Amino acid sequence: MKVKILKLLVLAFLITACALPVLFLSGKASSETDPAPASLGRSSVEAFNANYKAWEAQYEKNGGDRNLVLAMGWFKGLSTGQSRASGVARLNLIDGVVSVEINGLSNEEGWDLWMIDSVAGSSIMPEPNDAMRHLGSLSFDGKLAKFEANLGSDTFTSFDMDLIIVTRAGKNPTEDRTLVGTTSLFPRLYRSAQRGQFLADADPVPPAPDNRTIFEQALDAIVPTAVAQIGPDPTPSSPQEVLIAAGRTSFLNDTFNGNGRTCATCHREDNNLTIDPEFIATLPPNDPLFVAEFTPALANNFEKPVLMRKLGLILENADGFSDLATRFVMRGVPHTLALIPNTLTPVAGGADGTTIPPNERTGWGGDGAPGTGTLREFIIGAITQHYPKRLNRVVGVDFTLPTVAQLDALEAFQKSTGRQADLVLSGPGALSLKSEIAKKGQEIFLNGGSVLGGSDEGAGKCFFCHLDAGASDFFFPGQNANFNTNVEQLPSQPADLVLPAQLNPPDGGFGQGTPPAGVFGFGNGSFNTPVLVEAADTPPFFHNNSILTIEGAVDFYNSEAFNNAPGFGALIGGIRLEATEVEAVAAFLRVINALENIRSSVELENRAKTANNFNQAQELLKLSISELQDAIEVLSCIGLHPDAVMRLKEALAIDVVALITNNQGQRNQLINQAIAKKNQAKAIMAN
Repeated sequence: MKVKILKLLVLAFLITACALPVLFLSGKASSETDPAPASLGRSSVEAFNANYKAWEAQYEKNGGDRNLVLAMGWFKGLSTGQSRASGVARLNLIDGVVSVEINGLSNEEGWDLWMIDSVAGSSIMPEPNDAMRHLGSLSFDGKLAKFEANLGSDTFTSFDMDLIIVTRAGKNPTEDRTLVGTTSLFPRLYRSAQRGQFLADADPVPPAPDNRTIFEQALDAIVPTAVAQIGPDPTPSSPQEVLIAAGRTSFLNDTFNGNGRTCATCHREDNNLTIDPEFIATLPPNDPLFVAEFTPALANNFEKPVLMRKLGLILENADGFSDLATRFVMRGVPHTLALIPNTLTPVAGGADGTTIPPNERTGWGGDGAPGTGTLREFIIGAITQHYPKRLNRVVGVDFTLPTVAQLDALEAFQKSTGRQADLVLSGPGALSLKSEIAKKGQEIFLNGGSVLGGSDEGAGKCFFCHLDAGASDFFFPGQNANFNTNVEQLPSQPADLVLPAQLNPPDGGFGQGTPPAGVFGFGNGSFNTPVLVEAADTPPFFHNNSILTIEGAVDFYNSEAFNNAPGFGALIGGIRLEATEVEAVAAFLRVINALENIRSSVELENRAKTANNFNQAQELLKLSISELQDAIEVLSCIGLHPDAVMRLKEALAIDVVALITNNQGQRNQLINQAIAKKNQAKAIMAN
């Protein structure tokens, strides 16, 4: 009887087409008292392993541990003062050679260089009990500050460097941190494996055969610390799973003794790891997202609640905290799906003029939070920006910073979500769509026009910045870049219509310098290129949420703002698409988004079939249902593939029943039926 009633409820639910509510999914952010997650959620061990292996191959190609390159710059959350200086530290971990080059430091002051090995369990902030090594002083060659020394081949055998810091002369890193560079998870894993310490055994009794790979042994060395500090995975099956699960637990639950916010406050796992006005409207008044509305110490200059609620915009002090009242920008929340393969990659040689390798590209400015651009720095900067109890932002009082182990785990989780690779849209094995309009959209997307010697008629030129619908640059495949598309110059920006200009200053994008002509705010006017595969179900669009629909986002590239200097459009000869062509490109983006929803949903359900307990299966099924709802919405809103939508609705109805089926055998039968329906829908949409 209950099942019949549920089916009737499901049928009632399915008659809605364009604004499907989220079934059985709570909008509440997890708190530190919530139980640990039962599964890996949207992340996977397979994605983590694939991403590490791809990174490892490139790292070894570049010299491996003989050429570890770390970007250095003003580090939000760790630097003691604002600085526009930046540079690179190159470390030969085998021979012990360290060289540093910095641009922008005053040659009228003295500067010292330090390395920090944080004590296990302490925060990433340098503390007196950390192992600190003073390397010496920087010298100037004109305006370039340099340092080079051979510290000896045994230097890094026992010294695990976590930070490299430039201080003012005579200061130590607990007193001054002008510029900071940080290591990250993958190099740390690689270094641990290369040491070979995991094969050593002090016991004279011959050890049992160890069938683990060197990579797995390296993980085993890092995991216990992460588990001790974050909490274990309830059902671990591998070191990777334990580390990812610890990261997910931290992502969803850790407030770092701040105002109650977590990473998941803005990056909701049941909403594609982002938030939007529609989702925000479902949240209770006491949700930590609204902390500025009920915490007096955060009432001014912490958020603009009206812009948050109406447009999903979050206040960012991207250029430092020196002037909270006027030096801020309002930005949307980018999703964190599929950060790899190409969002977290630099442009070789800084070819776009905005980066010093090996900057990863995080945040809308493409410059982290907002210094050197690495995901690790983004985590630290986000905590400093969004978690404090007061605007003083005193570490240890208003919030705490994560430990090295917590940073490792958070990186592992975020580097293992979503797709493992971009689509193949041209050449052998290219995706072949069956919808005539979406197929035309794919053709327009891939048409390079006069840039490649053809005609600009019907040329979308989209793939120049979004190779294979990712965030990879056509001229530097596999790498991510910044461009000034001039979106800031559009008239009638929604935020400007809600609040006067002085309460919503212009966003200068990357960097903190004086903008070029035609650009306002602080920065060079450029913004990071986002991936497009997941775009259709993660509106609004652009860094300022200025466009509400995927059709509107495509049409922007017809605009005068884009096609005239200083925008990027002039460089590629402009884009001129007719209304039907705009619709075709948007249809293409909707279809590839729905196909990714189906892929992800099937993956989640296959993992649910082998879940160790009912709670774990339910958690995975809820996320699968969320993916299905997205697929149905992005297609049905404009009447795309109604036959495929019907199969997806049937699959959704089966999944809802599976969600409340405690018996594993019966639940798996239902899951198999749902997967079959999804595969039928996929076959209707693409070959």
